[in-house]
Amino acid sequence: MSTVIFLLIVVITACLILGRIDIVLIGGAGLLLLLSAILVLFFSVCLVRLIFMRRREAHFTRIGFADEKGWYEVAFYDVDGTEYPCIFPEEGIFRSYFYNPKRRCHVFLNERNGRLFDPISLITIIFGFFAGIAFGVLVYLLFFFR
Repeated sequence: MSTVIFLLIVVITACLILGRIDIVLIGGAGLLLLLSAILVLFFSVCLVRLIFMRRREAHFTRIGFADEKGWYEVAFYDVDGTEYPCIFPEEGIFRSYFYNPKRRCHVFLNERNGRLFDPISLITIIFGFFAGIAFGVLVYLLFFFR
């Protein structure tokens, strides 16, 4: 990884010394387009997974790590007496508003996997999908459309 970063710095420096800033800009724009495509692909996979999940009524129980090797905390929901973790990480802001144990909500559950999408995840998936498309179009229009 450090070799790639070093090589990238050498190429950018050589382009700047030779006065070829356009190559650096086009390369950066191409990288942004690639990241936008990866973002849209990720949220597309989430949308497809969402289609095959069952909508169930649930209520929030707690926030914690999904397993002992978890990198981030997730929200847990009780669905018919069984506790399931959410696939997406919990939102750190407005925690008391988003995760209210007294309020019932609808979640999308994959019983085979034992995971679910909560309402906040659904909003994140839809917003992220369209934001990724908008960002990719914006980068294309700014750098490649002539």
